[in-house]
Amino acid sequence: MIDFKDISLSFHSKMIFEHFNATIQTGEKVGIRGASGKGKTTLLKTVMGLCRPDSGEIQVNQLLLNENNIAEIRKTITWIPQNINLPAQNGMQLVEWLNLAPRVSSVNQYLNDLGLDHSFLNKSFLQVSGGQKQRIILAICLSMPKSILLIDEPTSSLDNDAIELLINLLSTMKGKTILAASHHPNFLNHMDRIIEL
Repeated sequence: MIDFKDISLSFHSKMIFEHFNATIQTGEKVGIRGASGKGKTTLLKTVMGLCRPDSGEIQVNQLLLNENNIAEIRKTITWIPQNINLPAQNGMQLVEWLNLAPRVSSVNQYLNDLGLDHSFLNKSFLQVSGGQKQRIILAICLSMPKSILLIDEPTSSLDNDAIELLINLLSTMKGKTILAASHHPNFLNHMDRIIEL
């Protein structure tokens, strides 16, 4: 569960959130919708502890988000930002860095669910399209054994067919709490509910 309690946050005198309250229940899939600059990405970053609110508090699985608990909280979260620039040469290298080699069969299944075969794990990121790279990274991140998934604009490089595959895949992930920022109406319409910013 993620609980935002009376969150206020400003940057350079611009108010991003003011007295924001929301609760995302365990296993719930929630979309965040709002115009550019409304704070969708910032809201995700607050859960990761990458942005600190001016006031209010956040609890993740009943742990207060603070310096004492942030390391423990991050163990439960998979964070997929919109722009991913990795030093890894390919998906398999990323799998190894994340100590996911024992779960490579899950990665391959997720690749298949997203319309790619297992050979894409060994293809250089320089030789695949932006949408293919995004799906490779999604497959790897989805295989991580963590209960919370934060995704920023997961459809940004995907065509309509790939978006449908992603929607279908996320719908099967029972028990995983998903908080996703998106502009894509069809993706958002398949969430359990939407938070408007």
